[in-house]
Amino acid sequence: MTPGAHAAVTLLARLRGEIAEDRVLLARCVADADLARGRLASTPDDPALLALAGVALHGWYTGLETILERIARQLDGDVPTGARWHRELLTQLAVEVPGVRPAVLPVRTVAPLADLLGFRHFFRHAYGFVLDRRKILDRVETLASVVLDVDAALDGIDAFLDAAARATPAGE
Repeated sequence: MTPGAHAAVTLLARLRGEIAEDRVLLARCVADADLARGRLASTPDDPALLALAGVALHGWYTGLETILERIARQLDGDVPTGARWHRELLTQLAVEVPGVRPAVLPVRTVAPLADLLGFRHFFRHAYGFVLDRRKILDRVETLASVVLDVDAALDGIDAFLDAAARATPAGE
């Protein structure tokens, strides 16, 4: 295998490994959000459960954004910049780049993910706030509405990366 082919296969394998590690953390955040949602049914004003749900939502979105940023950097060679880069990243990864990669996210997930991004921004930057139970539960429901689509999309990009690594010619 030529050095260039070896470097390409290594990059793809490393990206797959990083995404796999991040997905373990995403699953933990989903479990925490589900736990908080279930327990909030019997203790609706428990600030610790509201905080757990908020931290889980924040962590899940941050982990997903990390994955998307890695994909954009490694495959597209470009990560959006500027004040709206977080939202533009969602749009960028919902579009196929012919000859480079398939769409990573289904278009139908962009709006709910943007909603979770907005919550993440609020949660990260608000100080001395009281978490609103209804808003937290609405965002947990938003997460539940996209998590299967996002998991399937990440399975798809994993399969794409695996196939791309296997297809890299040894003489390249």
